[in-house]
Amino acid sequence: MMAILLGMAMGGLFSTTLRAFLIILLGSLFFHVQYAISSFAQLFAVFFLAIVALYGLGMMTSSLYLLLSREAWHISNLAQEPIYLFSGFYFPIKNFGFWISAAASIIPLTLGLDAMRQLVFKSGPSLGFISVPIEIIVLFVLSVVFLYTARLMLAYMEKLALREGRLTENRR
Repeated sequence: MMAILLGMAMGGLFSTTLRAFLIILLGSLFFHVQYAISSFAQLFAVFFLAIVALYGLGMMTSSLYLLLSREAWHISNLAQEPIYLFSGFYFPIKNFGFWISAAASIIPLTLGLDAMRQLVFKSGPSLGFISVPIEIIVLFVLSVVFLYTARLMLAYMEKLALREGRLTENRR
């Protein structure tokens, strides 16, 4: 099951990378954005670890889709905007204060965006929540925890499907 989800994620990663590259290129040209990358190695590590942690989180939630069926779709639609808000899509999470930012850091995208802002822009370190090396360590821990938990949850869903003879719950 994890291999199938990895293949789907790789296809999504390819198309997302193309779109992101075009958005960055056109946005940089139109708005005259200037970059000051301080460390390519750290930037690559942050990007890679954030993607792996998000993949693990996505696999964890995919088992919820099997368990809850259509209700999971409604829950994900409900959670989308709060996740965007608390992950730093709209503004740096440092503006929330320490405790809210720390709680939002359970979402790997939060630390990934915060670290990338610090590494890519000249004023980035002043906008950062915590230092980049600490964010890299936390992203690594989140990656391991989410991948392991996803493996356990998917194995549980597989056992449940074999025992009951179906993948989704019928409530009717």
